[in-house]
Amino acid sequence: MQTPTPTLEETGIGSIHVEELPPIEIDEAELVYHQLCPAEDFEELEGKPFHVNGTHLAVFKTGDKFYAVDNRCPHMGYPMSKGSVRDGVLICHWHHWEFDLKSGACFLAFGDDLKAFPVEARDDGYLYVGLAKGEREAAKRRVIDRGKRALERGLKDRSTFFIAKAVTALRDAGAAPEEIIQQGLHYGAHKSSDGWSSGVAILTLAANLWNDVDPKDHNLFLVHGLSQISRRTTGSARPYRAPFPRVSEEHDLETLKRWFRYFVDKRHAGAAERILLTLNDRDYDKSVIADFVYTAATDYYFTGDGHALDFANKMFEALDYVKWEGSHEILRPIVVDLVSRTRHEETSRWADAVPVLEPVFERLDSMWEDNQANEAELDISAFTQTLLGDDFEPVVAEVEQTIRKGVKLTDICRAMTYASAVRTARFHLKNEGDWHDVANIYSYAHALYHAFRYSPSTNLLRGIFHGVVFLAYLRWLNMPAARIPRPGQRLDETYESADKMLDRIQEFADFQKVYEAEILVNQYLEEGHDIDALKRTLAHILLREDAELHMFQVLEVAFRHYDLTDDFEEKRMHLLAATRYITAQKLMKNILWSTENAERLARGELLSERDDD
Repeated sequence: MQTPTPTLEETGIGSIHVEELPPIEIDEAELVYHQLCPAEDFEELEGKPFHVNGTHLAVFKTGDKFYAVDNRCPHMGYPMSKGSVRDGVLICHWHHWEFDLKSGACFLAFGDDLKAFPVEARDDGYLYVGLAKGEREAAKRRVIDRGKRALERGLKDRSTFFIAKAVTALRDAGAAPEEIIQQGLHYGAHKSSDGWSSGVAILTLAANLWNDVDPKDHNLFLVHGLSQISRRTTGSARPYRAPFPRVSEEHDLETLKRWFRYFVDKRHAGAAERILLTLNDRDYDKSVIADFVYTAATDYYFTGDGHALDFANKMFEALDYVKWEGSHEILRPIVVDLVSRTRHEETSRWADAVPVLEPVFERLDSMWEDNQANEAELDISAFTQTLLGDDFEPVVAEVEQTIRKGVKLTDICRAMTYASAVRTARFHLKNEGDWHDVANIYSYAHALYHAFRYSPSTNLLRGIFHGVVFLAYLRWLNMPAARIPRPGQRLDETYESADKMLDRIQEFADFQKVYEAEILVNQYLEEGHDIDALKRTLAHILLREDAELHMFQVLEVAFRHYDLTDDFEEKRMHLLAATRYITAQKLMKNILWSTENAERLARGELLSERDDD
């Protein structure tokens, strides 16, 4: 019998592992009893930690009786074995939560109970604890259910640390990321009066980029999105909206679409939302719902600096990820984006573009017909240079002719995304306040690419021309143009391995040595090192900062369009754009610290013993 003295192991849960011991079965139908240690090893009111077949226990002696409870406080995971007992009340020393030692009942009205387990002191002098045969799975379910409740509390309290604690507990208990992401999406949509917020967008990006990120950073990614959701929700639910009542004569799609566009035009969010919910209730194909939303998003000029279309794309990605579970709520916020965001035909910046584009939009039907009737290849690299022209009027004419030739519309969007990467890579650091503009066109072009794949339509063609004009407006952000590393350019350094190069890239990011980081990424690509390792490094550089939405968007677009092309220069430009955007931002690291602390606690480590040297 191994009975090592319980130690803190830096953590407070220095559990005695007894899973190797053969269980002694007392009741085949209900409990299996496991030997712990000699009863004489206990002092009065002393707690000892044990780990039995995956179950963490805190065992106490009071008088001549012994009691066992779950060793992790349901509040913050502190080891209950380090608590104290007073008059039958077990007290957690961290935040003074109090529990009935016999039953595990929490004396706080809002607190979760501890699980209590039967303990027997037998004639052989040893203690035995009784565990149900399904206790491991039951404990897992308890932790997951508790974690979900804790996550909702963290979201309501806007506490990054509580959110990180809940995420860590859920993941440690085996909760699938889909489960956590779905809860966050539903909360973010249901508890916000705003539109499709940055929080739900980042959570969707976490789903999209899951396999591109080091598993060690998965919790951190979830905490980023959930923390953003908590900051942009009030805790009160959106007013209930119902679909139209069912009647014998249902409305036709043409009428519903006309009404939807009309109410969006009049900025009547409630009416437009109800039509969208009616489409969902009637089980119309997702491409039909997408057509309504994409059409309304492009009815106006570059609505919300492109965010209306970009968020619509993210919404459909999120819905597909959760298999449209909870779609009634997740669909609703996008209407706010459609009705409330800036319509640029109403701004002075776009005053010169409106007279040029209005005649083009009158030809959309014939343009679409020609595109569908013809077939042509597009030289994406060459067309990218066309899109980077300084004067948008001749570019608009060239784009119309290209569409009529029958090229794939997704290829035009790819070229626009490539051109946006060039705008980002050439963005001079003196334009510090305009970073969002280059991120907006980059993510917008990517969203347009997906929109044409998801629900192509005549009306969506307007989005291409909106992007063309905005690309031209951004030319001033490339004056002067930042240097782009030349093919073959190297730093005056040598590296023992590709891993050392990645370490150095992170060091450059720490000190915002943007150009040096770009040169090293350029060298890494040219030498043909592992691209997945580079992606994980860039993602980690982003995730360790308190990053905002645009940084996540740039990273996703760069990764996805790197994968879409076989052209090395196009690949290079996307990753250089991401490197420049991410390493130029210097932010706080509060989310990183909260997540690291939560993970340390989950391992049982005491924060008071942390060494930050």
